[in-house]
Amino acid sequence: MKKIYLSLLLLVGGLTLNAQLTQANHAPINSETYTTYQCDSTAISPGASGAGANWNFGTITTHSSLVSNYSVNTNTNSTYPMPGVDVSSSSTNESFYTSSATDLKYWGGNINVGAIAAALLYTNAAITAVYPMILNTTGSSVTGGNITVPSLSQSGTFTGNSGTLADGTGTLILPNGTFTNVIRVVTTQTITFTVPLTTGTVTQQNWDYYNVGTKNSLFTISTSTFVAGISPTPSSQTVVTRSNPSTVGLKENKQNVIDLVVFPNPSSTSLNFVTESTAAKFVLIYDITGKLIEKQNLIDGKLKLNVSTYNSGLYTYSVIGSNNQNLKTGKVTVTH
Repeated sequence: MKKIYLSLLLLVGGLTLNAQLTQANHAPINSETYTTYQCDSTAISPGASGAGANWNFGTITTHSSLVSNYSVNTNTNSTYPMPGVDVSSSSTNESFYTSSATDLKYWGGNINVGAIAAALLYTNAAITAVYPMILNTTGSSVTGGNITVPSLSQSGTFTGNSGTLADGTGTLILPNGTFTNVIRVVTTQTITFTVPLTTGTVTQQNWDYYNVGTKNSLFTISTSTFVAGISPTPSSQTVVTRSNPSTVGLKENKQNVIDLVVFPNPSSTSLNFVTESTAAKFVLIYDITGKLIEKQNLIDGKLKLNVSTYNSGLYTYSVIGSNNQNLKTGKVTVTH
């Protein structure tokens, strides 16, 4: 399943050391490339917003065979006459952008929602980033243009709205590492289209997680819904992707690189963490929502963690090194 177009709106972005998006570190430019892997989207939740959030996707399944390789090129497509760049993984999966010192604009391209495919050409572009963009920065635009739906053999027009919000900062845990200086950007777009056969709406929302030192989004959750009057049953999908683990940037650290024993598991009173690794410094415990509930130091590679006051349920732990690298992640169960 291909990524919908809003997944590209911020995927090629990045951060400066003060966690802000600018044209220089966020807008796509000619000759850039990146790779994404699709992940399991079952029961996925974007997690909390606000400062100090903890987003734990450390055990998410990555489908290594579902890979998209994107490239950024100077736009030469005469259908999209505006200057700028074309971000694409194939001739049927393209998106077109222009940028300035103050914003990033999306001018259209291919969209896919389940079995429904369409092409959009904006005459009023969607503003998808406002520069500089830090926590709580917002931007919005009124959009409009032309739409083609090949499966319906229909063409027409659309109007809509687009909004973007930097809604959280905090720590992101992925299977390949822990990233401690992350900002999340949420992009939402709704369009209402009219073609001779029917009218309908497309609603899409993205959550993109960026880390200082990397330009492309480390992790993206995309939801989309397509509703047409001739078929009132919505076509919906959720797509989750993460960056190529070998190219996600300066803060990446390999996981599961130490030997660790955790016992007893399940437990109702205490959990023992034991490792011979001198690199392991402390243990983080997260509840099922991804909220950090405890941080405890390892002393000589050992920790006895009191869980008698925990609610019964499943918890995730991460063993962290002195440079904030994630050395080990796993799950424990508390029963009472």
